[in-house]
Amino acid sequence: MPEMRAAVLTGYGGAERLEIRQVSRPAPGSGEILVRVRAAGVNPIDWKIRQGRLRLLLPARFPLVLGFDIAGEVAAIGPEVTDFEPGDPVYAMLDSRHGGGYAEYAVAGQAAVASKPESLTFEEAAAVPVAALTALQALRDVAGLQAGQRVAVTGAAGGVGHFAVQLAAASGAHVTAVAGPDHQEFVRHLGADRAVDYSRDDFTNLGDTSSSYDVIFDAAGAYRFTACEPALEPGGIYVTTRPGPVIFLAQVRAGLARLLDPRGARRAASLRARPSGDDLAHLAHQIDAGRLRPAIDRVYALDEVREAHAASQAGHPRGKIVLRID
Repeated sequence: MPEMRAAVLTGYGGAERLEIRQVSRPAPGSGEILVRVRAAGVNPIDWKIRQGRLRLLLPARFPLVLGFDIAGEVAAIGPEVTDFEPGDPVYAMLDSRHGGGYAEYAVAGQAAVASKPESLTFEEAAAVPVAALTALQALRDVAGLQAGQRVAVTGAAGGVGHFAVQLAAASGAHVTAVAGPDHQEFVRHLGADRAVDYSRDDFTNLGDTSSSYDVIFDAAGAYRFTACEPALEPGGIYVTTRPGPVIFLAQVRAGLARLLDPRGARRAASLRARPSGDDLAHLAHQIDAGRLRPAIDRVYALDEVREAHAASQAGHPRGKIVLRID
């Protein structure tokens, strides 16, 4: 059986549990595509799986290969694949439980794959899927963001946040970007109407009427609904990327409030992005039209996967961290 190099997680724990090994190359099944991976994105969900923080939601059997973001070329197609051929440049959010992108080859369902944006390198394309899909699906599908509405994005300089700022601005919304002191000019350049330094100011209480929002997208997963609720307009919505019992209770309370006041009650929701080739095709069009651009904090070699995890875990990257798969 053909083999490949991969960064393998040998068990729950620190970054030292990641090892470079030779493992069996996967084969595409019906409706699946085998991708020769050129670059893979690193996301917080990867090191949270590694730490065991998601073991109830995503139980693991070791060894396994992490990584949901990939960009590369189609190496082979399985039966019933009609939209792609070997050699096509593609990118995807992998639709398997733990990913599999930190490797020379990965398998994805056809419905999760899209043609790579022509204007991006493989490394740039690998920075897009999980973060941009999260931003798009949060703002479009969950929040229903409309032109002219006011939206606040926390973690605005990070992986999800920097896409959310661009997408919200492109939709015609008025964007307040909440970021650290070193990222104020960066988020303004992304299209934010206003940048708020969270180390100095509270975006929910800036002392003027513009501190009220139709949508608060907590891309950083750092603010609770109770802290954001007073800053929401009647009928406004808070969306977070951080699941758990706190947001569940907030959703229950918000749901009860809507029974009493269907139009005026503030809403709460959490989101985990879903793989979607159609959404990635839409994002590729936005990218190639110049309306959206990924920012890369740093590119690491596959052999530096431990350092890449440490950098992601340290927080406050400007954009995304990417692995180069040689």
